[in-house]
Amino acid sequence: MYKKRLAIFGAVCALFLSACSTSTSSSSPQGKESGKPVIVGMSYIPNVQFSPFYLAEKEGKFGKQKVTLRHHGQNEGLFTALRSGTEDVVVAGADEAAVASRGDLLVISPYYQRYPVVLLVPEASSISSWSSLRGKKVGVPGRFGESWIGLLAGLKSAGMSVEDISVVEVGYTQKAALSSNKVDAVIGFSNNDSVQFALSGMQIKQIPLPANTHLVGASLITTKDYAKANPEALSAVVSGVFSASASIKSNPSLALESAKIYVPQLAQKEFSDPALATVKATIPLFASVSDCDSFTPDKGISLVDSLKGIGQKIQINGRDLFTKRFCVK
Repeated sequence: MYKKRLAIFGAVCALFLSACSTSTSSSSPQGKESGKPVIVGMSYIPNVQFSPFYLAEKEGKFGKQKVTLRHHGQNEGLFTALRSGTEDVVVAGADEAAVASRGDLLVISPYYQRYPVVLLVPEASSISSWSSLRGKKVGVPGRFGESWIGLLAGLKSAGMSVEDISVVEVGYTQKAALSSNKVDAVIGFSNNDSVQFALSGMQIKQIPLPANTHLVGASLITTKDYAKANPEALSAVVSGVFSASASIKSNPSLALESAKIYVPQLAQKEFSDPALATVKATIPLFASVSDCDSFTPDKGISLVDSLKGIGQKIQINGRDLFTKRFCVK
């Protein structure tokens, strides 16, 4: 995700160039706040993909718990603020938490219920599956983050490795790289790159990752120390996000309205139309409270084993990486 940033949100800047910022924050406007605020960190670009947090803040879905939303500085490490205490919760890939954890990180709730990384090829391409990539040029933002992890996992599921393809680092220019035939395929995200291709009129095929990769994407992550000391606060945050996600599923326009405070350009149709397309592509990814049932020790073990199997260096066994105790039904 990054130069240690959630890659799933990085390229969205193309939709809202003037909205990119190094840091923004806001505390809940409700008059019912109590105790020390929970500071929730997100990637450095305010975007409708974070709309459940914006809506929960706007409509008081965090209840009496005060919450501050914070967008990272552009060069800030993903878990740096969490470990320093500048943030209490961060939205990041559970796979990235597994790689970064020294036994101190805890994944407390799913944000997405499935991994959003996909393989994108032109509609006329002969590539129809991950196994079709042998000998092909594949564009990636870089050798980091969820897009890179997704590529490694997809290749392994097809009995291959990066040695069987030609990796081309294209930054966040997947569309240009694919449309100019610089590469045969690109790695992207179903609610980001796929949307941008569709908006540009370029016809593509989207090939998802096989289900057996055991990867876990965007989640809510904290430290074990913070979780032990602040169980009620975390339960309020998780409950508020699930409630807001459910509201947006029923009425996608709520995502745009709640995001306007962070992305003022959404008041203009030229920005609101592509943003709504992004929301509609993101809604299928949003988790619900029932998805917490899978947050077991076995899930952590499977994730860590999968990451080790694609060459990631892991310092934990995964047994204590996930918990569902903050998901209140």
